[in-house]
Amino acid sequence: MNIASSDITWDGSAPLRDAMALAALARDCVSSGVERRALHVRLSMVSPKLREARHQRMVREALAPVLRPTRARLYELPGGDLVALSPPPGEHLDEVRASVARLLPEIPMDILVPVLRLPAEAARLLSLVEVSLGLQLVEPIQAEDAGPKLPAPSATEVEAAMRALTTANLTSFLRHLHIWQLGADDQEPQRIYTELRPHVQEVASVLMPGRALAASPALARRFRQATERRMLAELSRPQEARALANACLPLSLGAVMETEFLRLDAVLGPTGRARLMVCVSAGDVLADPGGFDMVRRLAAQRGWRLGLDDVEPAMLQLLPASRLDLAVIRLRFRPDMLAADARARDAMDAALPEDRSRVVLIGTDAPIAIAWAWQRGITRFMGRLLEARL
Repeated sequence: MNIASSDITWDGSAPLRDAMALAALARDCVSSGVERRALHVRLSMVSPKLREARHQRMVREALAPVLRPTRARLYELPGGDLVALSPPPGEHLDEVRASVARLLPEIPMDILVPVLRLPAEAARLLSLVEVSLGLQLVEPIQAEDAGPKLPAPSATEVEAAMRALTTANLTSFLRHLHIWQLGADDQEPQRIYTELRPHVQEVASVLMPGRALAASPALARRFRQATERRMLAELSRPQEARALANACLPLSLGAVMETEFLRLDAVLGPTGRARLMVCVSAGDVLADPGGFDMVRRLAAQRGWRLGLDDVEPAMLQLLPASRLDLAVIRLRFRPDMLAADARARDAMDAALPEDRSRVVLIGTDAPIAIAWAWQRGITRFMGRLLEARL
């Protein structure tokens, strides 16, 4: 399963905090047996013309009989829905439902303003919270056969492409993404690093048309490293190096030990190196721990920050604590992390650095990923959800 979230955009952290608080309260009701009544006002179903500020004000006024005389609390969810949570017996609920239904008569009352009883219907409440957070789990669609697969390139073709790379201009093939800082109390995210990496597949399709580079993993690794070396050569030009600012370079382990990177290191100088973050693939670290130790010593000597890139959750148990004691750990978010049991959650929490500012959650494509991270003190992110703001 995967998260379908192509249209999700960031709309502020207050509704997200409410959604997290509501989910936590629903779980507390289950564990403690405390009864509550939840009035769900499904404003996300209403046509946009009836969701203007004055309409929302009228709906909130209609909810006042529930909120004023009781200890009820109103939660606003991402997407616009409201949930009023009231202790039993939930006086005035029928009156409030009728008032809201009169304001929005085009939708039947039972659909527009359902009442949920907790803890009996806690699962239903958690489900609606997940939907509001953008957690839409769908089965993967099997792609139709688009015809014969492209053949892998030969070693000779890759060698020729790598020679062409030495004089190629990769400007149009560089991807610029960002690392964002967003805490639970922040209204807006802040960009703290810009990531630069070449789009290897696009470069390969230009230099080796009609060939599937991914079909040959060994040749793909060589070509990726050559592409990274060319990017580093371009970045080491003085005018390019001065423009780097707070830069993050995800690189293969081999590229960090090549001449092009050492030249960039020298051109940056102490100030530029202090603002540079280099993230090496966790797979490379597992494959060549000795090479990684060399790079680690180089980072300590030269003054740039070193991190692990694309750390899968399962890798946290494979990497010893000494390998995770780095400036940055870029952990990839996976939907099944949400369903982990208590033992798995505790194991992950124990494996992560105690200083959570060193963790960047990558693959943050839906609000639920940010909610999961906040529960663990993680406040740095990469993904489509925040990039969509630009």
